[in-house]
Amino acid sequence: EMASFLTLHPVSDVTILPVFQAVVFSSALCFCYIYNVSVAVLRIFVDQRFVMYVFSFSATLSFAYVMRMWARDKEAINMRLSNFTVRNCLCFNESDRPVVYHNITALMMASKVVPNGTDEEVALSAFDALVRRDLPREFVSVQRPCAF
Repeated sequence: EMASFLTLHPVSDVTILPVFQAVVFSSALCFCYIYNVSVAVLRIFVDQRFVMYVFSFSATLSFAYVMRMWARDKEAINMRLSNFTVRNCLCFNESDRPVVYHNITALMMASKVVPNGTDEEVALSAFDALVRRDLPREFVSVQRPCAF
């Protein structure tokens, strides 16, 4: 699917949505909810400032942990994109691999990225180069600190 999209559309039309952003956002919402419920319940028994300090410390540690996981996830994506090769991609059914390679080759020729009659290996290498060149640039745009 990505091969057909990249060969038929400009890479600027690609929208990358890292799944981990949802984890960060959901974690923040859960912590806010837990904090508000805990403050409401615990202020009956304990000084509210103590509760605030404990939760602030916990929030800082949790935030640092989640952000570190997010940074590692982004770095892993960058590494996969910079070392991308279609030959290492997983196929649900390995017997489909020749068909997928043939389709990528046909798309690369149809979009005039490679000349007609080009060998499959050359077309696949051109596709690899296309992904390595264009996708990391688009991925950078979703790595901004406030890209929610």
